[in-house]
Amino acid sequence: MLEKFAATIVKFSHTKKSLKNKIGIMLFGAINLLVVIPFVFFHVGCVLEKYILVHWLRPLEVVTAILSVLCGLFPLIWSVNVKIHLGKGTPIPLAPTQNLIITGPYKLCRNPMHLGAMIYYFGVGTWFGSLTIGIMSFLLGLVLFSIYNKFFEEKELLLRFGKEYEEYKRKTSFLIPKLCG
Repeated sequence: MLEKFAATIVKFSHTKKSLKNKIGIMLFGAINLLVVIPFVFFHVGCVLEKYILVHWLRPLEVVTAILSVLCGLFPLIWSVNVKIHLGKGTPIPLAPTQNLIITGPYKLCRNPMHLGAMIYYFGVGTWFGSLTIGIMSFLLGLVLFSIYNKFFEEKELLLRFGKEYEEYKRKTSFLIPKLCG
């Protein structure tokens, strides 16, 4: 099943997409990444929060939320911009990049977009709920994105870019940015 998914993405990567098609795919992806997923994570967090008896100071939560949303959006926007301009594609598997990107945020870690999304989800969960819901949203993002990246995306990238991706994977951390050296 994983190989079939990866092969399908590879097939999509070889088809030309019109600008209109790419914009539609990007809009669909942005709505899911920035609205639908945080909405689902928020509601899961609300359910789980009932079993955690921790109460935070709301002013601390608000400041934390604002900083987290801004800090999460930075790598998200940077990653998307690099995928469009250098990768000649989109972050969405239906219109993937044509080139392996190993510069910009992708020099720091292999999944900067997902790291940014997790930090963004933490901020959104904290803003609309509580710090506890923000933490749960972050953890849900960590688990689900890690599963997707490890079992789907890495196989697809290996099929598309072969040894070049293997070398990049060997040199670059999965999620925690390497900021020095």
